[in-house]
Amino acid sequence: MTKNGRCDDRYIVDSPDQDCTINILRDDVSPPSSSTLLDLSNLPPSSSAEERQSRLARLKSWCIHFPETIIELFTSSNHRDKKTGCMPLHWMAGTGFDEAIDFIFDQGKNNQFELYLYVTVDQHAHHPSTHRTPLHYSARNGHLSTCRLLVEQYGANLHPKCGRGEVTPLQLAVWQNNIRIVQYLVEKNGTHVIHERNGFNCGLMHWIGLVPKKRWKDNKNQDKGDGTNEKHDDGSGVLPLARYLHSMGIVYESTPENSNTQGHTPNHKAAWGGNLSLLQYFRDEHGVYDVVQDGAGNYCADIAKMRGNTVCHQWLLEHGSGDRAESYRVLGLDVNADMEAVRSRYMELARTSHPDKILSKSDGADEKKEEAIDDFVRIKAAYEHLTKEGGVGRQKNPKFDELKLLENHRRIEDTLGGSSVRHDEDNDDGMFLSRLIAVLSDYGDDGFPVSLIARRWNQIWPDRPFPKEYVITRTVKCSKADGDGSGVMVLRKKVKLLKWLKWRCKNSGIYFRNIDGDVLAFEYKEMEEKGGCQAPS
Repeated sequence: MTKNGRCDDRYIVDSPDQDCTINILRDDVSPPSSSTLLDLSNLPPSSSAEERQSRLARLKSWCIHFPETIIELFTSSNHRDKKTGCMPLHWMAGTGFDEAIDFIFDQGKNNQFELYLYVTVDQHAHHPSTHRTPLHYSARNGHLSTCRLLVEQYGANLHPKCGRGEVTPLQLAVWQNNIRIVQYLVEKNGTHVIHERNGFNCGLMHWIGLVPKKRWKDNKNQDKGDGTNEKHDDGSGVLPLARYLHSMGIVYESTPENSNTQGHTPNHKAAWGGNLSLLQYFRDEHGVYDVVQDGAGNYCADIAKMRGNTVCHQWLLEHGSGDRAESYRVLGLDVNADMEAVRSRYMELARTSHPDKILSKSDGADEKKEEAIDDFVRIKAAYEHLTKEGGVGRQKNPKFDELKLLENHRRIEDTLGGSSVRHDEDNDDGMFLSRLIAVLSDYGDDGFPVSLIARRWNQIWPDRPFPKEYVITRTVKCSKADGDGSGVMVLRKKVKLLKWLKWRCKNSGIYFRNIDGDVLAFEYKEMEEKGGCQAPS
């Protein structure tokens, strides 16, 4: 690209119609800006071939008339999208604007522009999308042709890892249920990438449970961008990808080895994502039940309830619990057996396993008598659990139990002076601290992000929402003529969340630290146990 680039008052570019040309006058071309280039790069999904060529013509006109400006807009972080940290090339890759990408990097066709000298195919995005590359976005958004163009034509890194969490294009493709792109990246990288974990120790077995509902679809027409893909409200559109990953070696068992840093298993993630079909698939084809608690003590049913996935929560209690499976196992039945089969089996076992029946055929030894009684008690309990209680599981994180909270509240009351503490919701410091400590325990020694406290609180206690306004109060002395005549006045001031939390948590053992730009909340006693270090004041 020459620096003046203005050898003529008009220039000619190819149009979608090969039999004609488009003449663009110099006077018709306005200088590009950060917003106009980003807008041009953000190709709408329904764009026609004519729209694509029109945008490409505009890009070429800017390169002709404003070469230095366009280079700066493509390369300087000052011109990134402020919300996402992305540069124009990331938007082009994320929207499948192959023609523009080809224009930038194809030295043979467009050597006179020389944009490829300044823009790299693995260009890094900025905070908060730190180090994500164009391939991250084309893989995430389902543009297989763009992935091929970046990788095969222009040599993009096949397996880049972003700066936050080491997330790869493959993981994002699984998250968005883009099975053809997943298969392509596995084929190009090799099967070893299937088993990689990111910085949060999440693998593909976790990502698939988080597929958003809008991506619960089949993939037959993927990458067309015409909105014709069939939707699957029950999540069954995710199962082809789940089965493909399993065929490549991914396992879905609920084991410590298969858990991420929070102790979440694939089943936890499916519960969080609200994908009932995936939960059923894990149970029916992999024998996975809701029997494992995460690092914070949550069962999958707890996670589903927090997320507001009521259908999944109820299903996990009624059909996905270890209690239900165990009751069927004691009776010697398949978990899908109906109540008629349960009753019939119980009557059969009652005839053959009743203690009186067994003891009448034995020598009456005490140990045999106790064993026969224990066996029949288990059988009867299993039968009643299925018939009287509906087989409903008992999965519930004990730390969120109301009685547990009240016990903690009483302990804090004693510390603060018993009856001197008020019990109304607005001023109940003890109860507030108990709930806050329960929230912080989700992340343990790692600290809980302050920015997420309100969201997690409201997921656990939706009927007792976290305050929306943060007001601190201070009592000062005043003349009796002021205020209410008592000689004191209460001052109220609205503040930001962190300052309010510090005020509410003063002398409570909860403290806050800024670590790598994120403000985290800790409970002092856990730090004390680790080595006696002092909490900051």
